[in-house]
Amino acid sequence: MDDREILARFAARDESALRILEAQFGDRCREEACRLLGSEQDAEEIVNDALHNLWNAIPPAEPDHLQSYLLRTVRNLCVQRLRTRNAAKRGGGLKELSLDDSGMAAVSAPDSVESALDHALLTEAINRFLRTVSADARTVFVARYGNDRSVAEIAEAFGISQGSVLVSLMRTRKKLWRALKKEGWL
Repeated sequence: MDDREILARFAARDESALRILEAQFGDRCREEACRLLGSEQDAEEIVNDALHNLWNAIPPAEPDHLQSYLLRTVRNLCVQRLRTRNAAKRGGGLKELSLDDSGMAAVSAPDSVESALDHALLTEAINRFLRTVSADARTVFVARYGNDRSVAEIAEAFGISQGSVLVSLMRTRKKLWRALKKEGWL
């Protein structure tokens, strides 16, 4: 069932819309919440709360992409749960992240739990994307954007032309943009 049909059910206050959303996206939402909170029980509560929040928000809200909207709601609820859990020491329990095991520099620690969580989620999305591209494209991309090497340095290091480096970077950026858009980041 597509988003428009589900939104129409929400507008008609048809509770089957919640069951459909849960069936289509519940597993992905629970997986995300469990990964962020480290507890299956908390994840289940978060997904239930997110569905309840959607029931109260739609209408008047009419999201273009329901999965992204639901995942964003889950993430926001996870942030609230982490804030409550870590009230004594802000940011406690968040581990230092790196964008790629192949040498990309460690990500600096954000200044709030919410920005740390967003940063961690975006970092994970980029890591997932990088695992889908060829080793050559990944190496060039990481050298340029992770290690801040110039196009000329990369071309010399890999024995390819600067034009080849530029084309590889352009193609990888376009693929990254599509991947992030698909996951609701853009």
